[in-house]
Amino acid sequence: MIGNCLIVGAGMAGLTAAAQLVAGGWQVTLVDKGRGVGGRLATRRIGGRLFDHGAQFFTVRDERFRAAVAEWQAAGWVKPWFTLEGHTRYYAVGGMSALAKHLAAPFNVHLDTRVESISLIGAQWVATGANFSADTLVMTPPAAQTLALLRPLLDEMPAEIGATLSAVDYDPCFALLAALDGPSLIPPPGYARPESGPIEWIADNAMKGVCEGRGALTIHARAEFTRQHLESPKEEVAQQLLQAAAPYLDSSIVEWQLHRWLYSKPVESRNDQCLFIAVPAPLAIAGDAYAGSRVEGAFLSGLAAAARIASH
Repeated sequence: MIGNCLIVGAGMAGLTAAAQLVAGGWQVTLVDKGRGVGGRLATRRIGGRLFDHGAQFFTVRDERFRAAVAEWQAAGWVKPWFTLEGHTRYYAVGGMSALAKHLAAPFNVHLDTRVESISLIGAQWVATGANFSADTLVMTPPAAQTLALLRPLLDEMPAEIGATLSAVDYDPCFALLAALDGPSLIPPPGYARPESGPIEWIADNAMKGVCEGRGALTIHARAEFTRQHLESPKEEVAQQLLQAAAPYLDSSIVEWQLHRWLYSKPVESRNDQCLFIAVPAPLAIAGDAYAGSRVEGAFLSGLAAAARIASH
């Protein structure tokens, strides 16, 4: 064993960092406050149908991510959905959370484990609430949550850490999941992007291949609509989104659920790959805010975080 590392967050960035470190002989502890792994690689079941309600797909630009996606495709974990403007959109078989579960399978991830505070005792990082400690730390929650946990320690860190975390802003997004009693009117291959109105993106999970049977729609609201209605009753938000989605509905709605993503995607993405400090103890901060606001960005940030940790 070369060292030990505590990784907070079991989304794409955290799982990627964990895999790299373990491959290098490190001992890794992964914790996540959620009931499942994946973060925004999120899938929900309604009435026997699966709905991706976070990331709908991912694309490939970097050769390192391309190699990983080729392995996932060979394993039957992901498939191409459609190609637009030269970039193929891939989806995960069984829903995006299924991909996260495959990636997490080698690890004992501590789920339903909320980190209440981060402290330093000597040269050891200590996570209270989770009650874990390690020589090194990787933080992958959204910047605002990472900042809140690290705030008591910022005086011991370079000033740019707090400044960078404070500057990261995210767009929120309502995700409305609607189960239909028949097919939708969304054209093949199963997505639409209205030019105006409250809907940014609408996808039919059945057409995409995530589930079988009738229409299973994921409706993502625009950021400005979401901001305006963050505190509105769920029924009011759902009604407005369903009214806007009417041109794509040719069937009655059997059931709907509304999810609110407060940290859907970074407003602007930096090129840091990750943030890192070596003293008072090695700490890497990773996520799609630092290497591109896509699934690929989270993957690349996880790679960078693992490399910086391993180098110390």
